[in-house]
Amino acid sequence: MQIIEFYSHSHQGTIAIPNAYSDWYDQPLKVILWRDPSTVHKPPRPIGLAKDRFQVSPRFFEELPEELLEAFEGKQP
Repeated sequence: MQIIEFYSHSHQGTIAIPNAYSDWYDQPLKVILWRDPSTVHKPPRPIGLAKDRFQVSPRFFEELPEELLEAFEGKQP
């Protein structure tokens, strides 16, 4: 078994085999379609879906303790 990998776009149900693999033309092939999720266009999520569902505590906006800040900066073991 010989396997090649290439990127392509389908056009009306057809996927072109690159010219570099012309020796594969007119040969029986097993085709596995794999959509790369990083290239799938997803519409942006609407803003405000959770409006009025929760409240941020005022403590969220308080300064963090110095020890915790130092730990984030790697100053404490």
